[in-house]
Amino acid sequence: MTGPGRDWQTIELETAGPVGYLRFNRPQRRNGVTVAMVGEVHQALRWVAAQPQLDVLVLTGNGPAFCPGADLSRDRDQAPGGSAPGESAPGESAPGESALPDPEAYHSAELLHAMPQVTVAVINGACAGAGFAWAAACDLRIAADSARFALSFLELGLAGELGLAWTLPRLVGGAAARDLLFLPRKLSAAELRELGFLSAVFPAASFAAESGRLVAELAGRGGEALRLVKQNLLDAERLPLGPYLDLETARHQDMFRGDALARTQARLAAQAARIRGARPSAEPAAGPSTPL
Repeated sequence: MTGPGRDWQTIELETAGPVGYLRFNRPQRRNGVTVAMVGEVHQALRWVAAQPQLDVLVLTGNGPAFCPGADLSRDRDQAPGGSAPGESAPGESAPGESALPDPEAYHSAELLHAMPQVTVAVINGACAGAGFAWAAACDLRIAADSARFALSFLELGLAGELGLAWTLPRLVGGAAARDLLFLPRKLSAAELRELGFLSAVFPAASFAAESGRLVAELAGRGGEALRLVKQNLLDAERLPLGPYLDLETARHQDMFRGDALARTQARLAAQAARIRGARPSAEPAAGPSTPL
């Protein structure tokens, strides 16, 4: 398996310090999904998940769109997700059937949800179908105020894919998820921010700068702590409170032992210095304290 530098057909994958960037890269087709893209996204995510130097993964699109779902254009293979000319199509079909991705490739949603890195969908434009499902599998979602969203599976006679019926209720609640899936319609970024699907919405004119600032801020939090917070959240999904508390407490106290102690003390001292710098000079500031 290879990462950056591979000759990807439908995506781009690169790294910059502790941040990885996976970009849908079919701007001539508004980043419409093909069989090849489903496979390449899965392969790229497997590579990212195995990189301990990466703390954050950004999922976004090249060009004006994020990912509007399957490319349904008539000059392509007739089925949703068919391969464009020059793109390989992993998976085999019986004569007369449409090409379909390898079923394992749909676990790209699981990778986005469960990989050690914090995953951020940076939604720069149209987001629908598989693109919406990939975004829903990420830890965080931010969007330009000009982005438009749609859940059109039912309108196409389809039930959905990439774990959307699992992820969406956990983000917006069961009632809202049913409303969105049973009554498909176009949605604005403002509407999805109100539902809690989006963490933030920024003006389109400043979206690149604002999203870059947010990603840099997240990456600057420290990889070890980021990974532990994510693992805590994943464990909380599967465990009752008692067993979860045992794991959380062990991780928390490990930050005050051995090699981790010096790093934790340095971060606490830096935070205390920031607090002192923000206080009026006449007001005494408390020194760094060690959490219980």
